[in-house]
Amino acid sequence: MNHRNIILAVCAALALALSGCGDHADHADHADHADHDHDHDHDHDHAHHDHGNEVEPDVVDRMLGEETTTQYVCPMHPQIVRDGPDRCPICGMNLVPRTRSEDGPAEVSIHAAIQQAMNLRTAEVQRGRLFRRISALGTLQVDQSSLLHLHPRTEGWIGEVEVASVGEPVQAGQRLFTLYSRELVNVQEEFLQAVGSGNQRLIEATRQRLEVLDVQPAVIERIRDGNEVVTWLPWYAPRSGYVSGLDIRPGMYVQPGMEMIELADPSRIWLIAEISGGQIDWLGEAQPVRIELNSQPGTQLRGQVELVYPELSAVTRTARARIVLDNPNGTLRAGDWASLHILGGAKENILYVPTEAVIRTGSEERIVVQDSTERFSVRVVHAGLESGEYTEILHGLEEGERVVVSGQFLIDSEASLRAGHSRMTDHAHH
Repeated sequence: MNHRNIILAVCAALALALSGCGDHADHADHADHADHDHDHDHDHDHAHHDHGNEVEPDVVDRMLGEETTTQYVCPMHPQIVRDGPDRCPICGMNLVPRTRSEDGPAEVSIHAAIQQAMNLRTAEVQRGRLFRRISALGTLQVDQSSLLHLHPRTEGWIGEVEVASVGEPVQAGQRLFTLYSRELVNVQEEFLQAVGSGNQRLIEATRQRLEVLDVQPAVIERIRDGNEVVTWLPWYAPRSGYVSGLDIRPGMYVQPGMEMIELADPSRIWLIAEISGGQIDWLGEAQPVRIELNSQPGTQLRGQVELVYPELSAVTRTARARIVLDNPNGTLRAGDWASLHILGGAKENILYVPTEAVIRTGSEERIVVQDSTERFSVRVVHAGLESGEYTEILHGLEEGERVVVSGQFLIDSEASLRAGHSRMTDHAHH
């Protein structure tokens, strides 16, 4: 006789004994009743006895706390659950048995067919080296060290402006604008007089005055060769790039201190990364960086941290790091943003699992462990360093165990429901 039959027999005998005591007391108290009343009471007692002899299945289930009950589930539609063999009303497949253990609230048994339908995947707990990896977002910005500002060194008036707007590309030697200045005219005249006199010392002195006023060497040679004053002196782009600032228009009066044109060099560009407070201590110069641009998904760039700014952002309380990227083809554009990973130092000989295996709640971290082919349990763990794809486990797991990385949330929910049911059952017993 199995455990269930034994307990059923014990329950039936106990119920019969209790009902017999009830009959004896009832007849002793009502011996003086009429026969009609006695017959009525007798019928009532029999009804009571029949009810008392019944043993409810859920009572036996609770007493069989270490036994298991079997439910039947559709392999393709796990939400279809029956207490016995049946067919799925959705796809018509035969339901398969799922053994449900009641001896541990955090354990779940799942049939192999259901695991396949859930697309359940596992990974091994490994021991080894894990790099500190900082994941961050950054924005591409113009290389500030490449900016070239053109200012007048004397007062005068703008003539022609050869560039139309900000963003326009320019080539080295391209004419940008012309300028008339009375001071420039006077110095040109002195220079030509010195050239005519043949006095080399005087020629060099007047040439230097023109250079101080920012007259370019090619223009000075043109003045000397032509032996005449150039009233509207041309200004040429000293290097290639694009116009990043334009503050002059034809006929405008200018004077020293004003910025006329700003040129940017796109051959290098800065990536400014925002680093959260918890990762600042991992940050250092010369650390390698892997970058993926928003505008070029799938394209990987590499660089290194050139500078960690000394101050935190007053708004976000984040640190900033600068990565310099070569941009010979101009495909990187200021204003674009990127996701990046900065690799810091490594931690040696640690346990780690895929980050996706870790279930984080407000109070703890849990992982679903595969104890056997069809048996799973939920464990509370203490996670340490998180490095992108992998997370360090300080305690709660052992090397070589297998953890669930896909489908773990369903198993965790099932285990939580069973734990709640177990607590309610225990409370009812007390």
